[in-house]
Amino acid sequence: MSSRRKISWILTWFGLFCGILYVNLAVRGGTKDWFGFLVFAVLPLGIGLILRTKTKKARAWMEITPEMEKSILHLAAEQENLLTAADVALNTTLSMEQAGEALEAMRRKGQVHLRVADNGALVYEFQAVLSMEAKLNAERV
Repeated sequence: MSSRRKISWILTWFGLFCGILYVNLAVRGGTKDWFGFLVFAVLPLGIGLILRTKTKKARAWMEITPEMEKSILHLAAEQENLLTAADVALNTTLSMEQAGEALEAMRRKGQVHLRVADNGALVYEFQAVLSMEAKLNAERV
């Protein structure tokens, strides 16, 4: 869970909790502390809900589309089945961050295996994309 999402949940629940406390105090004790209600209940609740909707939109936007996947697969076939996020960013319309997220999404689906280069760079290996030579040398089952 990202830190932005955690903060949104904390603010939302804190706002709800304080809102319930202030409403309870207003009903039982007759207090009308509107400033405290606004600062400790309404403001955190509002900010938390706004952050939650923004993070949901950002996550939905980063979903890998079939077009993105197809362009990455074409590139993998050209690059001997080994790609980095920089390769994808250089050869597609994706930014470096988007390329890394797309490759990670494919890795989570099990479509790609992760390797680490000597310099620490993440290299994604596509085993589903085979050269014609590898296809011809495949053994019969």
